[in-house]
Amino acid sequence: MSETLENLRVLDRPPESADTPRTGVTEWRNARNGFFVLRLHYTADPTKRAGEWKKKTSEGLSLRAWQREYEISWSSPEGEPVVPEFDPNLHVRESPVTRDARLLRFWDFGAVSPVVLFGQLSTYGQILIHRELCPFNTPLDQLLPVVSAIATDLVTRSDYFDAGDPEVNSVGSLGTIAALLERAGIHMHTNRPGKEVSYANLRERFLRRVFIPRVGHDPAILISPRCPNLIEALSGAFHLSSLPPYRPVKTHPHKDLVDAFRYGCDNLEAAGADRTQQLTKLASSDRLW
Repeated sequence: MSETLENLRVLDRPPESADTPRTGVTEWRNARNGFFVLRLHYTADPTKRAGEWKKKTSEGLSLRAWQREYEISWSSPEGEPVVPEFDPNLHVRESPVTRDARLLRFWDFGAVSPVVLFGQLSTYGQILIHRELCPFNTPLDQLLPVVSAIATDLVTRSDYFDAGDPEVNSVGSLGTIAALLERAGIHMHTNRPGKEVSYANLRERFLRRVFIPRVGHDPAILISPRCPNLIEALSGAFHLSSLPPYRPVKTHPHKDLVDAFRYGCDNLEAAGADRTQQLTKLASSDRLW
């Protein structure tokens, strides 16, 4: 792993000096800047661990409201999840990275900061998401070297399949996004099926199964546990507003990650008329694609 990647790793563990994890406290350490971030659950307070406190405090609250406000549960958002078909018990699983296979990079350029998902296609047409990159307040020109480092760390070949936001021709302080990417040698696929169709296709893909010999039917999408923000987003952190007209709530990085995912799926669909055959070609006969 490159030094750049190592610096960006976020570790979720108790301090090294602690003998045992502290109840209700989760600590993250950023190895790059040394900052610590604490996530406090109400059980960190010993007086709130008793059943009587929970019973009294939860009076008048629905189960969903309790889960959202007190249990830090992204699966209980204020509004309905945008992708309710996602099931972490089915879709979250580590998959091996094939070092000599084509890498998929799905992009969204976001209002706050760009995000990128790194994945591959299995020989059976599964989309396997291996990594996520979703910094905060990082311009695209500063993100590109990190994207390159992650890609080089994952695979040995450089003919990536890049797909992303159809707004790639929008103009920013650095010029058009497309021009910046072209200077970096990145050709972006930006098929536009329409927003409603795009979201519907992503939801339908989470319902698909593929048949794998000696394994049986397996989900058509598998996401690595190393993508916690994407998993949170799909679990409900990316949700619909509870007020009319019930549109998706724009939060970074959750909306951006899901949008990057659907842009990637849209462009894989557009890669060939026969999507099943084309997905297989991308993975098992890549040199002919």
